[in-house]
Amino acid sequence: MDCELVESAYPVLCYRRSTNPGIQGEDAVPFHRHDGFEFYLFLGGTVNFYVGDTVYSPARGELFIISPDRAHRAISRGNEPYERFIINLRKDKILRYMSDEVSLSRCFDGSDTQALKRLRLSYDAVDEYCSIAEKLSRAVYLRMTGDDLLVDAYITEILVLISRQLEGKRETEAHQEVPELVTEVKNYIFDHLTEQIALEDLSGQFYFNGKYISATFKKYTGMTIRAYILDQRIALAKRLLREGSNVGEACYHSGFLDYTNFIRSFTRAVGMSPGKYSRCARAGALGNF
Repeated sequence: MDCELVESAYPVLCYRRSTNPGIQGEDAVPFHRHDGFEFYLFLGGTVNFYVGDTVYSPARGELFIISPDRAHRAISRGNEPYERFIINLRKDKILRYMSDEVSLSRCFDGSDTQALKRLRLSYDAVDEYCSIAEKLSRAVYLRMTGDDLLVDAYITEILVLISRQLEGKRETEAHQEVPELVTEVKNYIFDHLTEQIALEDLSGQFYFNGKYISATFKKYTGMTIRAYILDQRIALAKRLLREGSNVGEACYHSGFLDYTNFIRSFTRAVGMSPGKYSRCARAGALGNF
């Protein structure tokens, strides 16, 4: 089956990435979600980092631990390379660290309904974290004899490091609050997702000029209203397909009026057609990222 080639079925991903200025446009960095936890360590550049309804401007050494299904994206804004270290841990991989007997579970207990934990690592801790993560990345990539054991060991080292940094109370709070208007627009979209939503509808609902609503929404979410609606409909379609709906049902119940447009939009956003996504879901071969 074509689903067998999905790499994300492996429970751990780990990679360091640097993006040159001017390469990363907004259209290339959509909001996305993972079924597992993401550890995002910011290492350099100037970035707007969007998590849910909040936008951050991280400094070197800031670590974000993002819980499953939390929409997020990063957009490079500066003239310096944007550098980060990403670790994704599938849900079943981190269960051992979340029991009452294991103190490392605190690494996953964030504020905002456990959706996000944010802390600033010390200078020495950043170097140590990167050193461990480099070894983790090699073990995940090579998968030689004994590397599964090393992967567990390196993950444990990283969680111990984070836990000790948390004991030092280096959690950070500064961020830019999203205006109530943006939250209300998101709620309206959620409540009317399967209906046709026009800018005129939003203007009449919230008594603001449509251009003002659009500009404010993009400023604080990093995406246009149209793109946000599409993102939410794709997310709903994915859930429906995972729960057993056929492609036609997923198209209709996620708010798409045109079947061809649904196929094209879904494939572009997800990287596979709805039909393939459905088959992979039934085969348990989607992975968890």
